[in-house]
Amino acid sequence: MSALEREILEKFHQLQPAAKRRIWSLLEQEMASAVAQPDAATFDYAAWFNNVEAIRQQIHATQGAMLPAADVIGMLRDIRDGEDE
Repeated sequence: MSALEREILEKFHQLQPAAKRRIWSLLEQEMASAVAQPDAATFDYAAWFNNVEAIRQQIHATQGAMLPAADVIGMLRDIRDGEDE
């Protein structure tokens, strides 16, 4: 057990029963939240990149070698303006 873990446990033991219940409830909520959100380390970047590459190839196949020019600045302005409403 690390020094921090030991210190947390010592502080927890010093609390009154009602405070212990509140802290325990908060810890359970934190743990549930942490379990609900997958860790970034478990994200499969290789699979994601392969998926992006497959989509890129599909677009290339349907659009041909020449992709139409996109007004990226205009699209971003439209998105920004849509968020302001």
